Amino acid sequence: MIVIGVLAAIAVPVFLTQRQKAAETALTSDLRNIATEVRTKGLADGTFPTARALNLAGTSLRTSKDVKVSVVWATATDFCLVGTSSTAGPDTSGLGRIVGVSTRIVALSANRPPATVTASDRGCLGTPGVTPSSTNGYWTQDGYQNQPIS
Repeated sequence: MIVIGVLAAIAVPVFLTQRQKAAETALTSDLRNIATEVRTKGLADGTFPTARALNLAGTSLRTSKDVKVSVVWATATDFCLVGTSSTAGPDTSGLGRIVGVSTRIVALSANRPPATVTASDRGCLGTPGVTPSSTNGYWTQDGYQNQPIS
C-alpha cells in the first residue's frame, strides 16, 4: 500500500505537468494559425484587422478546446494576438486584467513569435502608443464570440 502511495505521489505531478504543456502547445498552435489569417487579411487590405473585422469579412476560425484567442489591438503595421487556455495554468504575469482573464496569457504580434506574457516581458501588451482592448470579440472551439473575452 505504501509503494502505491509513493508511486502516485510521483506520477500525479508529472501527469499534470504534461497536461499543462499540451494545453500550452495547443494554445501556441492556435495563435500561429489565427496570426496567419490576420496577416493574410492585413496584406490584402493594407491594415491588420481586429477579431470583429476578420469575422465580419467572413473568415471562419476555431480554436482548440479550452482556448480563447483575440486580436487585442491592430494598426496598419502591427497587431497583437492574445490567447489563453483554462488548462494551461494560472496567469503568473498579473496582467490578465488587461484582457479580462485569470489564466496564463500567450501573446504574438506581427514582429514577435508567441511567448508567455510575464510581469517583466509584457510582449505586445506593452507596446507604447496602443491600448489593448478585450472588447473586440474572440474565437473559441465554437467559433467567433462577439463579446469581451473573459
